[in-house]
Amino acid sequence: MNDLLIAALIGEGAMIVIMLVVLFWLAHTLLKLKQDYQVLNDIVHGNTNDIAGLCSAALTVDSRIATVDSKMAVADGHIDDLAAKIAEVGQHDHSSHPYSGDIRKVRSGASVDELMQNSGLSHDEAALLIRLHGSKTQP
Repeated sequence: MNDLLIAALIGEGAMIVIMLVVLFWLAHTLLKLKQDYQVLNDIVHGNTNDIAGLCSAALTVDSRIATVDSKMAVADGHIDDLAAKIAEVGQHDHSSHPYSGDIRKVRSGASVDELMQNSGLSHDEAALLIRLHGSKTQP
């Protein structure tokens, strides 16, 4: 019976040793998992902070783009106004000038006598128009 008792005690002792080894292994694994969890948690918080910073920067850029867009819209309005004014100035009827027909005649080569006969200009007026608007090769 002593042998049986000793065998049972040795068996129980072996089981206790095995259970302690498993317990220490589980405790070590738990500590390792806690460390891994902490590292992953730090990484997630870092990524969260990075994303928050990127969102903040995106909002700043968006507001700057909106400001530039509004300034461009104002500039486009000014450009449209200037284009309308230029078109308006370009559409003025230049033939309303009293000498416009005579100036065309001078540019097509009319002489002082032709201007005096056809347009009723004085000699001095016809000569001045030829000097101002005639070709440089004419006398």
